Amino acid sequence: MELHVTSVDYAPEELHDQVPLVFELLREIPGSDRPDYWIGRCKTPIQWIEGNKDITYVVVAARWQGTRIEPHVKNLPVGISYVLDESVLTDETLDFKKCSYVAIGISHETTGGTLPEKHKGILAGTIGKFFGKGSQ
Repeated sequence: MELHVTSVDYAPEELHDQVPLVFELLREIPGSDRPDYWIGRCKTPIQWIEGNKDITYVVVAARWQGTRIEPHVKNLPVGISYVLDESVLTDETLDFKKCSYVAIGISHETTGGTLPEKHKGILAGTIGKFFGKGSQ
């Protein structure tokens, strides 16, 4: 599967400039708290200023209980961690000490080249009319 992250929040400043992020999901890996983390390979390495390195692999997981990274999912909030020790790629369970949590992202599964739709401004919708934006 391929995961396309179209926006990030609570992220290092340099990560905002690198969006969209595209990850090839290699395999699911259980952690001590849940069974559905995913190891992904970055289509383009991510520059990480604090760690002074380029990141090649990430660990991602759905942020909300009852949601999953799965085929055709759209607008799914995920937690994103950088893999600091690539031995995690062959580990049977996720060792959180080998990763660094960096951001929340909005993701879309895009296998087969189906790119996510561009977000429409939220203020142009129902809420916007109360703030004098969009149609009244």
